[in-house]
Amino acid sequence: MVTTTRAGWGRAVLAVGLAAALAAGCGGSDGDSAVNSAAPETTAFGGDVSAGEVATGEADTAGSGGGDSGATALAVDTRAIAAARDIVRTGSMQLTVDDAEEASAGITRIATDAGGFVAREEARVRDDEVDITIRVPAGSFEDVRARVGDLGDVEEQTVDAQDVTAQVVDIDSRVASLQRSVERLQGLLSQAGDVGQLATVEGELARRETELEALQGQQRVLADQVALGTLDVHLAEDRPVTLSEDTPGFRDGLHTGWVALVYGGRIALTALGFALPFLVPAALAFAVFRWLHRRRSGPPAPAEPTPQ
Repeated sequence: MVTTTRAGWGRAVLAVGLAAALAAGCGGSDGDSAVNSAAPETTAFGGDVSAGEVATGEADTAGSGGGDSGATALAVDTRAIAAARDIVRTGSMQLTVDDAEEASAGITRIATDAGGFVAREEARVRDDEVDITIRVPAGSFEDVRARVGDLGDVEEQTVDAQDVTAQVVDIDSRVASLQRSVERLQGLLSQAGDVGQLATVEGELARRETELEALQGQQRVLADQVALGTLDVHLAEDRPVTLSEDTPGFRDGLHTGWVALVYGGRIALTALGFALPFLVPAALAFAVFRWLHRRRSGPPAPAEPTPQ
């Protein structure tokens, strides 16, 4: 009787623990989001300066009575906040160059010198055009774009900067919450008593691990987009328009007309030769039809004499 009671208590404790882990996995994301949103000042200043230190520094600056010092401190704080943002930078450029292949090699060198790489390159030799995509560190994006523009004449360019800080914070919070939930379920897995409990815990653990892997994939993609800017460049060679020195005259027109007449005659003769096998039987059939029609109609009636 004591053994049965202990087993019942063990199942009850395991069920309570499983329910707590599931509730933590569902509500942990909201809790972590609240924690992260409640401490934006710490992350905004790179993690080395706490919110209390920032407030103390601002109070000291205000108490010193220096207007210029206060403005300088405010500018420094603004730059620090801007530097802590997660920005995805993309751009596209259309350049007219003297040699598309040489300009493409120059863009490759620029990307390599900046610590980036060529993600895609497509050359159309017949059209003297090259499409090339480079990925460079976000901090060097504007410098690289300026150096690429110096390789030719910029016909068109677009630049886009998207702030994804909120998305990064949300994904990081959800990943941390799921990691804790997976750890709790792994602990409960070792305490499962019977087959039913084991299957339940394993199923929930597999679902949480799958969701965690998907979020970690999104986290890696977003981190790559923030770390490296993307620049698409279209290169086209400048083709000068040249006029022919030989202006067509009367002889050229006469020659062109004669050639057209010859070709027209050939086409007419070809059409006649094609239709002749069909015209001969058609003419014979028409002649027979008229002969039969006259024979059935009989001789024509004599004309009545006109009164005088």
